[in-house]
Amino acid sequence: MSRVVDWFMGLDFRKAIWIAPLVWTLHEAEEWNITDWGRRHFADPGYFSEIDQPIAWVGLGLVALAGVLWTCLTAWPKNPKFAAFVTLPFFVFFTFGNALQHIYYALFFRGYDPGLVTATLLVGPVAVGLTAKAVRDRLFPWWFATVLYLLMIPSLVVTIRALDHVPPQVPPNIQSLHRAALPLARAILGRHE
Repeated sequence: MSRVVDWFMGLDFRKAIWIAPLVWTLHEAEEWNITDWGRRHFADPGYFSEIDQPIAWVGLGLVALAGVLWTCLTAWPKNPKFAAFVTLPFFVFFTFGNALQHIYYALFFRGYDPGLVTATLLVGPVAVGLTAKAVRDRLFPWWFATVLYLLMIPSLVVTIRALDHVPPQVPPNIQSLHRAALPLARAILGRHE
């Protein structure tokens, strides 16, 4: 394990950040059956009937693509400080925050939730590792990293509150993502209103 950490910490930051969209894509792939799991565990927010398996897969692909495109845009200027300041907020807030959400789901529902393994073993550690690398390489100050992680707390609180209902609710931030992705997924699949 120490060899992997040494290798990772020795990478140029603009190369190292490409690990984040890679593990994020693997994470989205692990969620291939999250639709059925969600229907079993959450109250229908009014759109579950619109999400079949192809819609879910396109949606997961779009989420993975967002991480790849964001990394492309932030790594392109060839400035590691720019890459750190702009790339890491996405991967800390969205991907590390999502990893914490998966861990909370597993504890709350007392079992596996689709995405838990990659969130815990890959997504979370990569986000933290990239943050540590950015601080160590002086690409941004430690206080900026602290602020990034503190900004995740409200999102985690929203998740905890949503599950405090009977039956548990889909967190509002996830509902917003679903509602935004549904029309795009339908259009990609050629399904028109």
